[in-house]
Amino acid sequence: MNKKRSKETEIEEIAKRAHAGEDVSSHFTGRHLAKQRISLDLPLRFLRLIDEECKRMGISREAWIKMACDERLRQAESRDLAKVS
Repeated sequence: MNKKRSKETEIEEIAKRAHAGEDVSSHFTGRHLAKQRISLDLPLRFLRLIDEECKRMGISREAWIKMACDERLRQAESRDLAKVS
């Protein structure tokens, strides 16, 4: 069994234990956030504009995209909370 498959089996076992109502909090340290790699096609002009902004700010394209998404999601969350109030 390879290392990746072993890790997947361990995760599945923890999930089964959690679904059974066991306390599995010791498996979570809070140090890591779940991540998923995505592939995103953007127009070249759009990427050039992002790269100009990245250069101005001194950050990577990936960091800028994450920051822009975070800002937008916070705006949406604030708007949704305002509707509820």
